[in-house]
Amino acid sequence: MSALKPDTLPEGAPFAIGAAIVHALRADPALAGVTVLDNPKRASDLQTGSRIVFFEDQADKLIEQPGQSAKRTYSFTVGVINRTEHDRRGAHADYRAAKRAVRNCLPAINALVRLESRGMVEGDVLYRLENIDVGGGLVLGLFTVDYRDPG
Repeated sequence: MSALKPDTLPEGAPFAIGAAIVHALRADPALAGVTVLDNPKRASDLQTGSRIVFFEDQADKLIEQPGQSAKRTYSFTVGVINRTEHDRRGAHADYRAAKRAVRNCLPAINALVRLESRGMVEGDVLYRLENIDVGGGLVLGLFTVDYRDPG
């Protein structure tokens, strides 16, 4: 009987991918001065600061599992809230900067997992959340990452 190889991602691929994205958002010079939140737990977390970028896990779906390397699609949202004088313009600018930071971290994600054909894709973008008043401009984008889990 052969021994299993060591797990390179003990917290799992979704956690590792999300951590890489949050790190990229926090390190990006275009987002200097912005509060970056990792999976905010309460609505009150979104009330601190005039400029907020938040990352939130959504789902991790199994697509197929040939052999040992499962093909999966991980989805997450990146949202920005801007409460400055020009909140709508600021939210769009902050979202664009956040989107660039997320795309720029693809090499770091590819070092963790093997990206599949589509890699990362931006999906729907929302400008309002039902029954939630953020007190400023909001842009919320859904992203997916196709990958193979190494573990």
